[in-house]
Amino acid sequence: MRIEQLTFTRFVAALAIVVFHFGSTANPFAFKYVNSFVSQLNSGVSYFFMLSGFIMIISYWDKGVINWIDYIKNRMARVYPIYFIGIFAALFHSIIKLDVNLFDIFFNVIMMQSWIPGRALTGNPPGWSICVEFLFYCIFPFLFNLVYKPLIEKHLIKIILVVVLVFIFSQFIFLYFYNSSFYKGFPSQSHDMLFFFPLMHLSEFLIGNLAGLFFIKYGKDLIRNYDIPLVILVLILVTVLSFPLSGLSYFNGLLAFIIIPIILLLSMNNGKITQLFSRKSFVFLGEISYSLYILQFPFYVYLRHIVIYNVTVSFFVKLFVLIIISSLTYLYIEKPLRRTIKNLKFQK
Repeated sequence: MRIEQLTFTRFVAALAIVVFHFGSTANPFAFKYVNSFVSQLNSGVSYFFMLSGFIMIISYWDKGVINWIDYIKNRMARVYPIYFIGIFAALFHSIIKLDVNLFDIFFNVIMMQSWIPGRALTGNPPGWSICVEFLFYCIFPFLFNLVYKPLIEKHLIKIILVVVLVFIFSQFIFLYFYNSSFYKGFPSQSHDMLFFFPLMHLSEFLIGNLAGLFFIKYGKDLIRNYDIPLVILVLILVTVLSFPLSGLSYFNGLLAFIIIPIILLLSMNNGKITQLFSRKSFVFLGEISYSLYILQFPFYVYLRHIVIYNVTVSFFVKLFVLIIISSLTYLYIEKPLRRTIKNLKFQK
């Protein structure tokens, strides 16, 4: 099952993260209240994790029991080609600077850098989240085959209770240490442990799984026009991000109480928003979002000294070029390599 209207939201999240990293000094993002909003846009990664949990349930539910080997092969086909290109591009920059660390390269290649405090942002920094996703990919078949599939009919309430408790516990742990003397700010090993360590994000994936199970069980009976509730929820989300509360961080899934309803309502919506987001051009932008996300760092780093007229014009021109490059890599690298890897046959 594929829910086309969700695909475009991946582009919105990826674009938000690019603005967070490289656009905060450009107008209109540099304006006082807008800049406060932009400073919270790294929570777009949290959206990716929750959406991933939701999509995984939807994608595999009708396929029966997951074969772990075929499943991992398909997952790697999805993420690794562009991920590797991102590493190579970042490595080339390190070679130019004569700052190559073979230890970091190795752990980036095997997608383990986020497990090592202080090394999560080495190589191609956005790759830390793919390391986290790889954890999700590894455990999902076992959750799917042993918990979700056999228990959804009679024990859905128990699944909900366990996932919600895990989510609350995860938030408590994160906020406790975030507001304690343990946290030394960015950059520090304590920052890496709280913000980048894979287990700290597992609850976001699980809450996305839970939303997927709800959609599987009840979604088809709830399809209707949710345009107005969706607009209201998005406005609430923008307001919350624009006026962050002291002592809170939205990076580790705290916004699930807004994001999960948005994902569910958009999935069940048959209104104008769904019609718009389901257009081919919007779906295509969603498809290139992964390339956009992975390639942002090497692209902007290589061009950081080039200023076109002023900071604002320069940012938007570079963003346009990045979108073009992401489109080309999606069409001519990501898609062909994905098909090639998926078609590989392993001897038993």
